[in-house]
Formats: sequence, structure tokens, C-alpha cells
Amino acid sequence: MMSFRNEKIKKMSVPMNIVRTISKINEYKGKQDLYYQQSPEIIKTLKEVAIIQSTRASNSIEGIVINDKRLQDIMNQKVKPQSRSEEEIAGYRDVLSTIHSSSDSIPITSSVIRQLHRDLYKFSPIDGGSWKNGDNIIQESLPSGERRVRFRPVSAFQTPHAIDELCSYFNDPTYKNEVEPLILICTFIFDFLCIHPFDDGNGRMARLLTLLLLYKSGYEVGRFISIEKIIEESKESYYETLEKSSQFWHEEEHDLFPWLEYMLGVIIAAFKEFESRVGTIDDSRGNKGGRVIEAIEHFVSDFSKADIRKACPDVGDSTINRALDKLKKEGVIKRITAGRDAQWRKIK
Repeated sequence: MMSFRNEKIKKMSVPMNIVRTISKINEYKGKQDLYYQQSPEIIKTLKEVAIIQSTRASNSIEGIVINDKRLQDIMNQKVKPQSRSEEEIAGYRDVLSTIHSSSDSIPITSSVIRQLHRDLYKFSPIDGGSWKNGDNIIQESLPSGERRVRFRPVSAFQTPHAIDELCSYFNDPTYKNEVEPLILICTFIFDFLCIHPFDDGNGRMARLLTLLLLYKSGYEVGRFISIEKIIEESKESYYETLEKSSQFWHEEEHDLFPWLEYMLGVIIAAFKEFESRVGTIDDSRGNKGGRVIEAIEHFVSDFSKADIRKACPDVGDSTINRALDKLKKEGVIKRITAGRDAQWRKIK
């Protein structure tokens, strides 16, 4: 809430690099419907993969890891969790599912945040859904074995009021009308982390709330590309920028820009990966993946990727590979020789 007091985020002058990133993200956002129409089968696969990757990555950041077989079984609800790690992964799975299916109808209030936290721990003996019982600190272990305090969140006594205040600012129409949605979202998550309202699960809750707020504002990329996985792969930068921006937070003199630049970078990285998986939209020449499939349909004998390149000289190998994988999975073609010059055959 310290980033909202005295209209801090309304008054700040946003650097041009952040303005350009926001503009590019909104450009990607405007293409979302075209992506869905262009590659419905790929979209379906990306959704399934992203849910698993998000659950694995967000928990892995907190040191919660299980083997891939157990993860798959828990995600598919084939087995009951048998350890604390599995209990927490099952809880994350269910909260993530709730956000994916009902984001539009989930209000941003302190009671909802507590409910989501309760569901995060519904398979665990931990008392989820309750604000922290005592004051906590964010610290790290140094190579020497000593521990260094990175940040002191608000006190346990102040926490309920701090979360209420944060939600009130976020829902205030003047903020929604005057502040760029992406800045509003990233700032809410940052202040949530600075408040650190729970004894456990703050990081995972922040990442779940990030998805919820993005979906509510129409940024759907987290459904198809795991934002949590991108954060896991850059977690050193995640913690560094969080620490930089949290300096003097209690005094309302902190610098939000390191955190904003990092989070916006994560979001644009997700959109770029999404586009690379689905294929670049080219309205002037049609769907490139569709043209590859059309070319294959016209082949009268066995063919190779070289034959496809001749028929579609402007189409890259990644698009050709996606088309081949798609037709192979659908039982339309099969590979009859392996290697660099692999031959393919249509199945009649």
C-alpha cells in the first residue's frame, strides 16, 4: 500500500524503456484472438503443458520438488498426496484451476486472498487462510553461513489493515482510470510481497495473484506459457529487483522501476514465447502453418522437409516442424526414415 499512498504511482514519471515495453505487450494482447483462431490444437496443448509447468516451477522456487511421475499423477488427480510437498503441489493445482476457470468473477478483496490461501493449504495440516501470527523478516544465507536481513515486512498487527488498504487502492476507480493496468498489477503484487501477510506461501500466492490480475485485465498469455517458469529461470533477478525496489518502502521513498522493469520483462518474454510456439500471424499471406499442411496434402509420393521448403520458401523450419508434429499426432502422416533427410509418407 506504500506505493499507492499519496498517489505515488499516479505522480511518478515512467521511463521510456518501460513505456515501450508496455506498448509492445499491449500490441501482443491485441493479437490474442487471432492466435486462438489460427492454431486451436496448439493452443489446447500449450494450456495443458502450462498448467503443469506453472505448478512445478512456482513450487520449485520455494524448494518444493517431487519427481515427474508423481507430479503428473497429482496434476491428473490419479493419486492422493502423500507428503507435505505433494500436499502443497495439489493445493497449488486447485487454486490455479480456480483462477483459470473463474478469474472474471473473483473480486480482489482481503477475504478472497485469505480464501485462496486457505485452498492452497487445503491438503495440508498448515492453517491456511489466516494472516501471519507473528512478525516476519525476509532474509538470505551468506556464503559465510551468516544470515542477512533483506527486508522487514509490516508487523502482524498491521497486516489486516495493510491488505485492506492495498485492495481498496487497487479497486479505486480513479486508479483504474488513471494508471496503466500493467503498472497497477505489478505494483499491487510488489506491495503484497512487501506486506508479506502470511507465515508461509507468500511467494506462491503472489504468483497466483499475478495470473489472476493479468487475466482480469485481458492479458491471457499465462494460460498458455508458464509465467512462473520464466520467473524460476530468472529467480536471481527476481530477488535482486525485489530487494532494490523495497529499499525505503516503509518511508514511501522506494524506487518501483527495477521491479516494474523485471515483471514487465517476464510478461513480454511469455508473449514472445507464445508467438514462437503458435507461429507469427501473417494476414497478408495467410497462416504459414496452414500453408505447410496444404503443401503436404498436394504431395503425391513420399516427401522430405526439403520438399516442403521448396513449396513454402518463406516458411521457417520451426513452423514446418510444428506442422509435421501436428499431422503425425493426428495420424495423417508417418516418418519412414530417420536422420537429417528424413522421409515422410501420407497415411491413406
